[in-house]
Amino acid sequence: MRARVFALSALGIFPPFAAATVFREWYAEYASIFQSTLQAQCSTEYNAWVAGLPPLPEDYAANGTTSAKQAVVQCILSNTSEFMKANMASAAVLLGIMPFALSVLGSSSEESALLYVIGRRPILTTLLLAGAPVVVALRPFEYKDPVGILRAREGRFYSFNLGPSWVILALEYLVALASVANVVHVTYGLGVGVTTMILPDSSYLPGVWAGSGIVVHIIGALCLKSRLRLLTPKNESIVRSELTLSADKNITVETVPETKRFLALSWLTSTSTTFHVIFGTLAFSSMQFISVRDAFGVIGRYTASVTICRVVLMYELSGLRSGVESTSTVPAPDDGQDPVDGLKAGPRVFTFAP
Repeated sequence: MRARVFALSALGIFPPFAAATVFREWYAEYASIFQSTLQAQCSTEYNAWVAGLPPLPEDYAANGTTSAKQAVVQCILSNTSEFMKANMASAAVLLGIMPFALSVLGSSSEESALLYVIGRRPILTTLLLAGAPVVVALRPFEYKDPVGILRAREGRFYSFNLGPSWVILALEYLVALASVANVVHVTYGLGVGVTTMILPDSSYLPGVWAGSGIVVHIIGALCLKSRLRLLTPKNESIVRSELTLSADKNITVETVPETKRFLALSWLTSTSTTFHVIFGTLAFSSMQFISVRDAFGVIGRYTASVTICRVVLMYELSGLRSGVESTSTVPAPDDGQDPVDGLKAGPRVFTFAP
């Protein structure tokens, strides 16, 4: 178990010292009760887990525990009042619906891909994804216009000026880093403060949920990139592009026909979003040793990070939207056949300019 925790920590998903703090850090409301129970009634099971001893055969026959850590969890639950168990069950319900609720509040993989591919802000995009590790469920084989989100519509609100560009850039990175720090801290707290009953011997499921959300968005960015070709600028440095607001960029992109790679990546993205929500629901709904009050704190902190990161992302997209200078369609080559409802239209070119 601890080897897997260290492997995940190498990816920056979970702190390497998390395993050493399990059963030592509890959520505030029931912390004193669980700690006293661990010391008074469950010290034998706890010491066996610390020593790495295997579970006794009679323990499995009596309560189904297959490891020393499961024996500790079973002992604590056996000495917990029914009122506290009911409270923890209610907290599990709240946490279980959190992944779906956050997916409604968060940004879709299509929106984050626009900032990464067209806005060319890879560092900011990565920070926003880490600060809001949620995905919006997409339907397979439903392909939206890759830049349809940026189309102008009557009465649409555009980016407003908040001050000099360097001030806005500083604010964007500041709030993005704060969101990342908040998500890392609350995810670490879940890893060491609760036990996930679907894998009670593991402490890293909250970190896996957060990290896999970033992976889904990356796949979505690759999907969009397979549909677009950057025409200008071609040789701009990453640093200069990263430190330029989307509203100040001069970009020309061209759509390319769908390929097998695009179809595969699109299907993989939409399917991954569904499984990410399902996995999050299963993991969070099986958490023990957290009360309703503490669960509201966890949900509130995740919600704050997701909301802030979405505000920053939509501000950048509004800058791209306000910079759409022209749209043109390249005529398709004449193959001697009559066009059918515009299906013979060639690729489209989008120009974004301040």
